[in-house]
Amino acid sequence: MNALLINPPWQTSDGNIWHGVKGTSPPLGLLYVAAYAESHGHNVRVIDVDAEELSLDDIANAAREDQPDWVGITAVTKQITAGKLAAAMIRRVSPRSKIVVGGIHATAMPDELLRDENIDYVIRGEGEVAFTALLDGAPLDSIGGLSYRGGNPLQPHQHNDMADPIENLDALPTPAYHLVPFEAYKPTIGAYRRLPAVNMTMTRGCPGKCTFCNSAETALRTRSAEHVVAEIQALQSTYGIREISFYDDTFTIYKKNVARMCDLLVERGIDLTWSCFARTDCVSPPLLKKMKAAGCHQILFGLESADEKILEGIRKPIDINMTRNAVRMVQKAGIDVRAAFMFGNPGETIETMQRTIDFAKSLDPDICIFNITTPYPGTQMFNWAYEKGYLKTLDWADYDLANSVMELPTVTRDEINRMYRIAYRQFYFRPRYLLRRLWRLRTWEDVKVHYYAFRSVFVTRATGRRNPNKLGSNTSTPRKQVPAVAAPC
Repeated sequence: MNALLINPPWQTSDGNIWHGVKGTSPPLGLLYVAAYAESHGHNVRVIDVDAEELSLDDIANAAREDQPDWVGITAVTKQITAGKLAAAMIRRVSPRSKIVVGGIHATAMPDELLRDENIDYVIRGEGEVAFTALLDGAPLDSIGGLSYRGGNPLQPHQHNDMADPIENLDALPTPAYHLVPFEAYKPTIGAYRRLPAVNMTMTRGCPGKCTFCNSAETALRTRSAEHVVAEIQALQSTYGIREISFYDDTFTIYKKNVARMCDLLVERGIDLTWSCFARTDCVSPPLLKKMKAAGCHQILFGLESADEKILEGIRKPIDINMTRNAVRMVQKAGIDVRAAFMFGNPGETIETMQRTIDFAKSLDPDICIFNITTPYPGTQMFNWAYEKGYLKTLDWADYDLANSVMELPTVTRDEINRMYRIAYRQFYFRPRYLLRRLWRLRTWEDVKVHYYAFRSVFVTRATGRRNPNKLGSNTSTPRKQVPAVAAPC
């Protein structure tokens, strides 16, 4: 079979901090699916719209040219509108193609997607086995995690039981990097030191139960350190990679495996710099020492709030003092800290948001990111907000981390949006912070990176809303399930 796999555009608006600093990274989920399908003898083409700077018309032209048997579209919530448009255009130019949608949004909202006549199938959860089974012609009712239209008018959509998670991640083929324009990728500004760079994962799943995250109930598994290091060496040999961004939800959860990876990198003399995501309760001085020696230069902590009641409410009850100690521990090890916070959690007030800003300044991390809490479909927070009537829109284009889509009883949306803007100015325009960043400038590349970063901070504001008083046209009853897929916390 011939398959066309598409990563739709991720569109951001002026004012959103990610509009100015966002990078582009290989779509790992899609490339794992592509590699698995290729390993079973299928022909696969991948289109990454952002990386290749393409339009939806370019997608249509590719489908018209290829006339693929199958089309797979991956999408998180922010991409799903563009994904639907792509499906409609493909249906018009290649009517015989079977169109499948997968990813986090599809896992959470399969009924919504199947009501779109241009979408034939939805894959919930991990996509490698299910998509290849479709290409192999397996009976539909035998494919775990598959949703499709049935023959019963009283139950128009059939949802197969979820497939068991893939336990042996080492058995998966290496992502099909050869199918994408590798030279087009560059991490988020401030998150890398050297190029060429690429993203990678060691684990799937997360030990956390955060209400805002799609990984809250995902089975936790890891690749072996040996397998990861072998892939790094292959990437260096083929593409000259010098930097890795590990996108695991909690990279350091398997401490012994991470320590082993660090030892292998040092023993083999691998020239690499890298960053990762972690929790403040999953680091220790001995591990950080190994990570630093192996090239780790930055750790991102999702700290979310300085209010302990809010942290308890979102099921991330990490002690504030533990957070302070962990940040100092990382900085003492010579590793930069990137701290991420959210405004607009349940129980939020103007006072708690200001407390969070003051806490961020007292921690004084190297980089600080403030987002507006976004209850994505498939999360416990989405179901809670939907049932309480707090959601003000289901226009997925508004779910961009820079616009409040909930009307909470304790704080208005306008107040959240205003504090979002204030936070960036209070944190970044401190004389002490500015002097420290200037002192660290070493190259012309450093100057350019800091220019774009501070320009983005200067124009940051909430992105607003088109339909402030009513739900959007995408309204549909959410399925009460937590998807078995990985997504950044």
